[in-house]
Amino acid sequence: MAQLIQQKLDIDTLSILYPQLDTIEVKVTVFPNSTMKFEPQFPKDSVAYDTIKIDSILHARLVDFPKINPALKRGLPVKTQFILPVILKAKD
Repeated sequence: MAQLIQQKLDIDTLSILYPQLDTIEVKVTVFPNSTMKFEPQFPKDSVAYDTIKIDSILHARLVDFPKINPALKRGLPVKTQFILPVILKAKD
């Protein structure tokens, strides 16, 4: 999943707009109905970044994912959340 997110973000200008930003942590939530939600987690010094712009770029790019099966607990689908570090690569 981390590779897929990195591929989707490689085609964008995040690394050009924010060269000092090398990694973004994304909170991924997989719901019992197999839908997904992505929430970028910004560092404490996020005042230096335009968090609204970064958030909108991430939401625009992180669409059309393949179907993800939810976690199972006692045979029933449950909501799962985890933090995924995504490394932004600058294109030279």
